[in-house]
Amino acid sequence: MKTHPLLKLQSDLKTELFENILPYWHRLRTTDSFISALDSANQPMANVDLGVIMVSRLLWTYSRAFHLYGNPECKALADHAKHVLTTRFEDKEHGGYYWTVDASGQAAESKKQCYAQAFCIYAFSEHFQATGESDSLERAEKLFDLVEAKAWDSQKGGYLETFSADWTPLEKMRLGAEDLDAPKTMNNHLHLIEAFANLQKIAPSEKVEASCRRILRVIADRIILGDQPRFGLFYDMDWKLLDPVVSPGHDIEGSWLLHEAAEIVGDSDLIGEFEKLAIEMAELVLATGIDPKDNGLYDEFHNENPQSATKCWWPQAEGMVGFFNAYQISGDKRFLEASSVIWEYIQDFIIEKENGEWLWGVNADGTAMEKEKAGPWKSSYHNARACFEMIERIDKALPTLPDEL
Repeated sequence: MKTHPLLKLQSDLKTELFENILPYWHRLRTTDSFISALDSANQPMANVDLGVIMVSRLLWTYSRAFHLYGNPECKALADHAKHVLTTRFEDKEHGGYYWTVDASGQAAESKKQCYAQAFCIYAFSEHFQATGESDSLERAEKLFDLVEAKAWDSQKGGYLETFSADWTPLEKMRLGAEDLDAPKTMNNHLHLIEAFANLQKIAPSEKVEASCRRILRVIADRIILGDQPRFGLFYDMDWKLLDPVVSPGHDIEGSWLLHEAAEIVGDSDLIGEFEKLAIEMAELVLATGIDPKDNGLYDEFHNENPQSATKCWWPQAEGMVGFFNAYQISGDKRFLEASSVIWEYIQDFIIEKENGEWLWGVNADGTAMEKEKAGPWKSSYHNARACFEMIERIDKALPTLPDEL
Protein backbone atom coordinates (compact mmCIF):
# COMPACT_ATOMS: atom_id res chain seq x y z
CA MET A 1 0.00 0.00 0.00
CA LYS A 2 1.34 3.42 -1.00
CA THR A 3 2.33 5.68 1.92
CA HIS A 4 0.74 9.13 1.91
CA PRO A 5 3.46 11.77 1.28
CA LEU A 6 2.41 13.67 4.42
CA LEU A 7 2.87 10.54 6.51
CA LYS A 8 6.38 10.29 5.07
CA LEU A 9 6.96 13.94 5.98
CA GLN A 10 5.66 13.30 9.49
CA SER A 11 7.93 10.28 9.87
CA ASP A 12 10.93 12.31 8.72
CA LEU A 13 10.12 15.07 11.18
CA LYS A 14 9.87 12.59 14.05
CA THR A 15 13.27 11.20 13.12
CA GLU A 16 14.72 14.70 12.98
CA LEU A 17 13.20 15.65 16.33
CA PHE A 18 14.13 12.53 18.29
CA GLU A 19 17.44 11.64 16.66
CA ASN A 20 18.97 15.04 15.96
CA ILE A 21 17.39 18.10 17.60
CA LEU A 22 16.40 16.91 21.08
CA PRO A 23 19.55 14.84 21.74
CA TYR A 24 21.83 17.68 20.65
CA TRP A 25 21.17 20.20 23.41
CA HIS A 26 21.98 17.86 26.29
CA ARG A 27 25.66 18.39 25.44
CA LEU A 28 25.43 21.97 26.72
CA ARG A 29 24.48 20.90 30.24
CA THR A 30 27.06 21.34 32.99
CA THR A 31 26.75 20.50 36.67
CA ASP A 32 25.01 23.73 37.59
CA SER A 33 24.61 25.67 34.34
CA PHE A 34 25.02 25.41 30.55
CA ILE A 35 27.89 25.92 28.14
CA SER A 36 27.14 29.38 26.80
CA ALA A 37 27.99 28.78 23.12
CA LEU A 38 29.23 26.12 20.70
CA ASP A 39 30.81 26.70 17.31
CA SER A 40 29.92 24.77 14.16
CA ALA A 41 32.18 21.88 15.26
CA ASN A 42 30.47 21.77 18.69
CA GLN A 43 33.48 23.26 20.49
CA PRO A 44 32.88 25.71 23.37
CA MET A 45 33.38 29.34 22.42
CA ALA A 46 35.35 31.66 24.68
CA ASN A 47 34.17 35.01 26.01
CA VAL A 48 30.45 34.44 25.43
CA ASP A 49 28.11 35.08 28.33
CA LEU A 50 25.14 32.80 28.95
CA GLY A 51 21.94 34.30 27.54
CA VAL A 52 18.44 34.22 28.97
CA ILE A 53 16.98 33.63 25.50
CA MET A 54 18.88 30.38 25.04
CA VAL A 55 18.05 29.08 28.52
CA SER A 56 14.36 30.03 28.47
CA ARG A 57 13.96 28.43 25.04
CA LEU A 58 15.58 25.25 26.34
CA LEU A 59 13.11 25.28 29.23
CA TRP A 60 10.19 25.68 26.81
CA THR A 61 11.43 23.04 24.36
CA TYR A 62 12.11 20.27 26.83
CA SER A 63 8.99 21.00 28.86
CA ARG A 64 6.97 20.71 25.66
CA ALA A 65 8.76 17.51 24.66
CA PHE A 66 8.10 15.96 28.07
CA HIS A 67 4.45 17.00 27.97
CA LEU A 68 3.93 15.52 24.50
CA TYR A 69 6.07 12.39 24.68
CA GLY A 70 6.90 11.69 28.32
CA ASN A 71 10.67 11.33 27.85
CA PRO A 72 12.26 11.47 31.34
CA GLU A 73 15.51 12.86 29.86
CA CYS A 74 13.53 15.81 28.54
CA LYS A 75 12.05 16.50 31.96
CA ALA A 76 15.53 16.38 33.48
CA LEU A 77 16.84 18.98 31.04
CA ALA A 78 13.74 21.16 31.49
CA ASP A 79 14.14 21.04 35.27
CA HIS A 80 17.80 21.94 34.89
CA ALA A 81 16.97 24.91 32.66
CA LYS A 82 14.46 26.11 35.23
CA HIS A 83 17.11 25.82 37.94
CA VAL A 84 19.55 27.92 35.89
CA LEU A 85 16.94 30.58 35.15
CA THR A 86 15.84 30.91 38.75
CA THR A 87 19.27 30.75 40.40
CA ARG A 88 21.33 32.78 37.90
CA PHE A 89 19.05 35.04 35.90
CA GLU A 90 16.30 36.05 38.32
CA ASP A 91 16.55 39.54 39.81
CA LYS A 92 15.43 38.87 43.37
CA GLU A 93 15.23 42.58 44.20
CA HIS A 94 13.42 44.13 41.24
CA GLY A 95 11.82 41.11 39.60
CA GLY A 96 12.27 39.80 36.10
CA TYR A 97 15.24 38.08 34.46
CA TYR A 98 18.60 39.49 33.41
CA TRP A 99 19.76 39.48 29.80
CA THR A 100 23.08 37.65 30.31
CA VAL A 101 25.14 36.18 33.14
CA ASP A 102 28.86 35.49 33.29
CA ALA A 103 30.64 32.24 34.09
CA SER A 104 30.41 32.91 37.84
CA GLY A 105 26.64 33.27 37.63
CA GLN A 106 26.59 37.05 38.13
CA ALA A 107 24.66 39.41 35.88
CA ALA A 108 26.80 40.51 32.91
CA GLU A 109 24.01 42.60 31.37
CA SER A 110 21.36 43.35 33.98
CA LYS A 111 18.96 45.03 31.56
CA LYS A 112 15.40 43.73 31.29
CA GLN A 113 14.34 43.08 27.71
CA CYS A 114 10.57 42.76 27.56
CA TYR A 115 11.13 40.21 24.77
CA ALA A 116 13.15 38.05 27.17
CA GLN A 117 10.52 38.26 29.90
CA ALA A 118 8.02 37.00 27.32
CA PHE A 119 10.11 33.89 26.69
CA CYS A 120 10.35 33.25 30.43
CA ILE A 121 6.54 33.43 30.72
CA TYR A 122 6.25 31.12 27.72
CA ALA A 123 8.70 28.66 29.28
CA PHE A 124 7.44 28.67 32.86
CA SER A 125 3.82 28.18 31.77
CA GLU A 126 4.89 25.27 29.57
CA HIS A 127 6.87 23.74 32.44
CA PHE A 128 3.78 23.94 34.64
CA GLN A 129 1.70 22.18 31.98
CA ALA A 130 4.33 19.45 31.66
CA THR A 131 5.08 18.85 35.33
CA GLY A 132 2.23 20.32 37.37
CA GLU A 133 4.73 22.29 39.47
CA SER A 134 2.73 25.17 40.94
CA ASP A 135 5.91 27.21 41.39
CA SER A 136 6.34 27.42 37.62
CA LEU A 137 2.81 28.73 37.14
CA GLU A 138 3.30 31.23 39.95
CA ARG A 139 6.46 32.48 38.27
CA ALA A 140 4.72 32.86 34.91
CA GLU A 141 1.79 34.74 36.46
CA LYS A 142 4.02 36.97 38.60
CA LEU A 143 6.12 37.89 35.59
CA PHE A 144 3.01 38.57 33.52
CA ASP A 145 1.82 41.03 36.20
CA LEU A 146 5.24 42.69 36.26
CA VAL A 147 5.38 43.16 32.49
CA GLU A 148 1.88 44.61 32.51
CA ALA A 149 2.80 47.04 35.27
CA LYS A 150 6.18 48.14 33.90
CA ALA A 151 6.18 47.80 30.12
CA TRP A 152 2.75 48.92 28.88
CA ASP A 153 2.60 52.47 27.48
CA SER A 154 -0.65 53.76 28.91
CA GLN A 155 -0.55 56.92 26.73
CA LYS A 156 0.19 55.65 23.23
CA GLY A 157 -0.38 51.92 23.67
CA GLY A 158 2.00 49.04 23.15
CA TYR A 159 4.83 47.57 25.20
CA LEU A 160 8.25 49.18 25.52
CA GLU A 161 11.33 47.22 24.62
CA THR A 162 14.18 47.71 27.13
CA PHE A 163 14.61 48.62 30.79
CA SER A 164 17.36 48.89 33.37
CA ALA A 165 17.54 46.39 36.21
CA ASP A 166 15.09 48.48 38.27
CA TRP A 167 12.66 48.73 35.31
CA THR A 168 13.47 52.29 34.33
CA PRO A 169 13.00 52.61 30.54
CA LEU A 170 16.38 52.97 28.84
CA GLU A 171 17.17 55.73 26.37
CA LYS A 172 18.63 53.15 23.98
CA MET A 173 16.25 50.25 23.42
CA ARG A 174 18.02 48.14 20.81
CA LEU A 175 17.31 44.39 21.18
CA GLY A 176 20.06 42.81 19.09
CA ALA A 177 23.20 44.22 17.48
CA GLU A 178 21.55 44.27 14.03
CA ASP A 179 18.26 45.78 15.20
CA LEU A 180 17.29 49.44 15.09
CA ASP A 181 17.18 51.43 18.30
CA ALA A 182 13.38 51.44 18.58
CA PRO A 183 11.17 51.64 21.68
CA LYS A 184 8.33 49.62 20.14
CA THR A 185 8.89 46.64 17.88
CA MET A 186 7.03 43.92 16.10
CA ASN A 187 9.28 41.24 17.58
CA ASN A 188 8.51 42.25 21.15
CA HIS A 189 4.76 42.25 20.60
CA LEU A 190 4.75 39.02 18.61
CA HIS A 191 6.50 37.11 21.37
CA LEU A 192 4.43 38.73 24.10
CA ILE A 193 1.23 37.47 22.46
CA GLU A 194 2.88 34.07 22.01
CA ALA A 195 3.67 33.98 25.74
CA PHE A 196 0.41 35.45 27.00
CA ALA A 197 -1.65 33.13 24.79
CA ASN A 198 0.26 30.10 26.08
CA LEU A 199 -0.39 31.20 29.65
CA GLN A 200 -4.07 31.72 28.84
CA LYS A 201 -4.32 28.27 27.24
CA ILE A 202 -2.72 26.58 30.23
CA ALA A 203 -4.17 28.65 33.10
CA PRO A 204 -7.08 30.75 31.80
CA SER A 205 -7.89 34.02 33.54
CA GLU A 206 -9.85 37.15 32.69
CA LYS A 207 -6.82 39.43 33.05
CA VAL A 208 -4.62 37.39 30.72
CA GLU A 209 -7.42 37.09 28.19
CA ALA A 210 -7.87 40.88 28.28
CA SER A 211 -4.17 41.38 27.61
CA CYS A 212 -4.26 38.88 24.74
CA ARG A 213 -7.10 40.83 23.17
CA ARG A 214 -5.22 44.09 23.68
CA ILE A 215 -2.02 42.86 22.04
CA LEU A 216 -3.91 41.36 19.11
CA ARG A 217 -5.51 44.75 18.52
CA VAL A 218 -2.20 46.59 18.79
CA ILE A 219 -0.63 44.22 16.27
CA ALA A 220 -3.57 44.38 13.88
CA ASP A 221 -4.08 48.14 14.14
CA ARG A 222 -0.51 49.43 14.59
CA ILE A 223 2.06 46.85 13.47
CA ILE A 224 0.44 45.26 10.40
CA LEU A 225 1.08 47.72 7.60
CA GLY A 226 -1.96 49.50 6.25
CA ASP A 227 -1.21 48.90 2.59
CA GLN A 228 -0.11 45.26 2.70
CA PRO A 229 -0.51 42.23 4.98
CA ARG A 230 2.94 42.21 6.54
CA PHE A 231 4.63 43.53 9.66
CA GLY A 232 6.37 46.81 10.14
CA LEU A 233 9.31 46.00 12.38
CA PHE A 234 10.50 49.14 14.19
CA TYR A 235 8.41 52.02 15.58
CA ASP A 236 8.95 55.13 17.67
CA MET A 237 6.92 56.01 20.76
CA ASP A 238 4.16 57.51 18.59
CA TRP A 239 3.98 54.47 16.29
CA LYS A 240 5.82 56.08 13.40
CA LEU A 241 7.50 53.41 11.28
CA LEU A 242 11.27 53.88 11.44
CA ASP A 243 12.39 51.60 8.60
CA PRO A 244 10.42 49.82 5.82
CA VAL A 245 12.41 46.60 6.20
CA VAL A 246 10.67 43.37 5.17
CA SER A 247 10.99 40.14 7.17
CA PRO A 248 9.38 37.12 5.45
CA GLY A 249 10.29 34.87 8.38
CA HIS A 250 8.51 37.03 10.92
CA ASP A 251 5.53 37.45 8.59
CA ILE A 252 5.00 33.71 8.17
CA GLU A 253 5.73 33.03 11.85
CA GLY A 254 3.29 35.70 12.92
CA SER A 255 0.62 34.44 10.54
CA TRP A 256 0.16 31.24 12.53
CA LEU A 257 0.99 32.56 16.01
CA LEU A 258 -1.64 35.31 15.79
CA HIS A 259 -4.22 32.87 14.47
CA GLU A 260 -3.40 30.48 17.32
CA ALA A 261 -3.73 33.29 19.87
CA ALA A 262 -7.14 34.26 18.50
CA GLU A 263 -8.28 30.65 18.78
CA ILE A 264 -7.06 30.49 22.39
CA VAL A 265 -9.01 33.66 23.22
CA GLY A 266 -12.00 31.94 21.63
CA ASP A 267 -13.66 34.99 20.07
CA SER A 268 -15.25 34.09 16.74
CA ASP A 269 -14.78 37.59 15.32
CA LEU A 270 -11.09 37.60 16.23
CA ILE A 271 -10.66 34.11 14.83
CA GLY A 272 -12.23 35.17 11.54
CA GLU A 273 -10.08 38.30 11.37
CA PHE A 274 -6.82 36.45 12.00
CA GLU A 275 -7.71 33.52 9.76
CA LYS A 276 -8.09 36.02 6.92
CA LEU A 277 -4.83 37.71 7.87
CA ALA A 278 -2.99 34.36 8.08
CA ILE A 279 -3.97 33.52 4.51
CA GLU A 280 -3.11 36.99 3.23
CA MET A 281 0.28 36.99 4.95
CA ALA A 282 1.08 33.51 3.70
CA GLU A 283 0.07 34.53 0.18
CA LEU A 284 2.41 37.53 0.25
CA VAL A 285 5.34 35.52 1.63
CA LEU A 286 4.73 32.86 -1.01
CA ALA A 287 4.84 35.52 -3.71
CA THR A 288 7.74 37.66 -2.49
CA GLY A 289 9.63 35.92 0.32
CA ILE A 290 10.85 32.68 -1.23
CA ASP A 291 13.86 32.23 -3.47
CA PRO A 292 12.54 30.51 -6.64
CA LYS A 293 15.95 28.91 -7.23
CA ASP A 294 15.87 26.71 -4.12
CA ASN A 295 12.58 27.39 -2.23
CA GLY A 296 14.33 28.81 0.85
CA LEU A 297 12.87 31.77 2.75
CA TYR A 298 14.87 34.96 2.52
CA ASP A 299 16.11 36.86 5.55
CA GLU A 300 15.25 40.55 5.94
CA PHE A 301 15.42 42.86 2.92
CA HIS A 302 14.11 46.14 1.56
CA ASN A 303 11.75 46.35 -1.39
CA GLU A 304 14.29 48.20 -3.53
CA ASN A 305 16.51 45.12 -3.20
CA PRO A 306 13.86 42.39 -2.89
CA GLN A 307 15.95 39.53 -1.62
CA SER A 308 18.60 38.89 1.01
CA ALA A 309 22.05 37.37 0.63
CA THR A 310 21.45 34.87 3.43
CA LYS A 311 18.81 32.39 4.59
CA CYS A 312 18.78 31.62 8.33
CA TRP A 313 17.49 28.48 9.98
CA TRP A 314 14.53 29.91 11.82
CA PRO A 315 12.47 31.34 8.88
CA GLN A 316 12.61 27.90 7.29
CA ALA A 317 11.22 26.28 10.44
CA GLU A 318 8.46 28.88 10.76
CA GLY A 319 7.71 28.70 7.06
CA MET A 320 6.85 25.01 7.29
CA VAL A 321 4.30 25.68 10.03
CA GLY A 322 2.92 28.94 8.67
CA PHE A 323 2.21 27.58 5.21
CA PHE A 324 0.71 24.39 6.62
CA ASN A 325 -1.53 26.50 8.87
CA ALA A 326 -2.64 28.51 5.83
CA TYR A 327 -3.47 25.24 4.07
CA GLN A 328 -5.51 24.03 7.05
CA ILE A 329 -7.54 27.25 7.00
CA SER A 330 -7.98 27.61 3.25
CA GLY A 331 -7.60 24.16 1.70
CA ASP A 332 -5.31 25.77 -0.91
CA LYS A 333 -2.84 23.08 -2.00
CA ARG A 334 -0.22 25.69 -2.94
CA PHE A 335 0.37 26.29 0.77
CA LEU A 336 0.64 22.58 1.43
CA GLU A 337 3.23 22.25 -1.33
CA ALA A 338 5.15 25.28 0.00
CA SER A 339 5.36 23.71 3.44
CA SER A 340 6.67 20.46 1.98
CA VAL A 341 9.29 22.01 -0.30
CA ILE A 342 10.67 24.13 2.56
CA TRP A 343 11.28 20.88 4.43
CA GLU A 344 13.22 19.68 1.40
CA TYR A 345 15.27 22.88 1.52
CA ILE A 346 15.94 22.34 5.23
CA GLN A 347 17.16 18.81 4.55
CA ASP A 348 19.39 19.94 1.70
CA PHE A 349 20.91 23.07 3.23
CA ILE A 350 20.14 23.59 6.93
CA ILE A 351 20.39 20.28 8.81
CA GLU A 352 24.00 19.73 9.89
CA LYS A 353 24.52 16.08 9.15
CA GLU A 354 28.12 15.82 10.41
CA ASN A 355 27.96 17.59 13.78
CA GLY A 356 24.23 17.61 14.52
CA GLU A 357 21.48 20.21 14.93
CA TRP A 358 20.85 22.90 12.29
CA LEU A 359 23.23 25.45 10.82
CA TRP A 360 22.67 29.11 11.57
CA GLY A 361 22.04 29.53 7.86
CA VAL A 362 23.54 29.64 4.40
CA ASN A 363 24.99 32.31 2.15
CA ALA A 364 23.70 33.14 -1.31
CA ASP A 365 25.97 30.50 -2.84
CA GLY A 366 24.66 27.78 -0.50
CA THR A 367 27.74 27.65 1.73
CA ALA A 368 27.31 27.59 5.49
CA MET A 369 27.37 30.88 7.36
CA GLU A 370 30.23 31.17 9.82
CA LYS A 371 28.06 31.43 12.91
CA GLU A 372 27.66 29.52 16.15
CA LYS A 373 25.64 26.30 16.40
CA ALA A 374 24.42 27.26 19.87
CA GLY A 375 24.57 30.54 21.74
CA PRO A 376 22.67 33.54 23.06
CA TRP A 377 20.49 33.75 19.93
CA LYS A 378 20.59 30.11 18.76
CA SER A 379 18.67 27.58 20.81
CA SER A 380 16.30 24.66 20.42
CA TYR A 381 13.01 26.45 19.99
CA HIS A 382 12.27 27.24 16.33
CA ASN A 383 13.18 23.89 14.82
CA ALA A 384 11.90 21.73 17.69
CA ARG A 385 8.62 23.65 17.74
CA ALA A 386 8.24 23.27 13.99
CA CYS A 387 8.54 19.50 14.44
CA PHE A 388 6.07 19.47 17.35
CA GLU A 389 3.58 21.54 15.36
CA MET A 390 3.89 19.69 12.08
CA ILE A 391 3.62 16.23 13.65
CA GLU A 392 0.43 17.25 15.44
CA ARG A 393 -1.05 19.19 12.52
CA ILE A 394 -0.51 16.34 10.07
CA ASP A 395 -2.36 14.01 12.44
CA LYS A 396 -5.30 16.43 12.57
CA ALA A 397 -5.30 17.11 8.84
CA LEU A 398 -4.86 13.58 7.48
CA PRO A 399 -8.59 12.82 7.02
CA THR A 400 -8.92 15.80 4.68
CA LEU A 401 -5.56 15.73 2.92
CA PRO A 402 -5.40 15.08 -0.83
CA ASP A 403 -3.84 11.85 -2.03
CA GLU A 404 -1.14 13.71 -3.93
CA LEU A 405 0.67 16.97 -3.23
